[in-house]
Amino acid sequence: MQLFEIKLAISQQTKYPTIISYADSNHYLLGVKDEQGNFRSARNKTGELVSLNSIKQAEVLLKQQGIHYAMIEIQTAYDEMIGNSSASHYRYRVEF
Repeated sequence: MQLFEIKLAISQQTKYPTIISYADSNHYLLGVKDEQGNFRSARNKTGELVSLNSIKQAEVLLKQQGIHYAMIEIQTAYDEMIGNSSASHYRYRVEF
């Protein structure tokens, strides 16, 4: 899914823009999630995964596409270590 397709996906389907952060990492993934928790990552024009250096950078890209909110999901090594499901990751909505 390319960046320009994110707005189309959230307007036509029950998907929402999502920024995934892994604790202690400086890489953030941008994409959309559906109600079942399936994540589709954004890709650039050459098909490469969009990996960002900050949440702010992801917000700017979304805003350029006319999107003014995103769900931020923070995953931690502890969650992975104890086998927590994705339902237990910390999530919050941010508007910009």
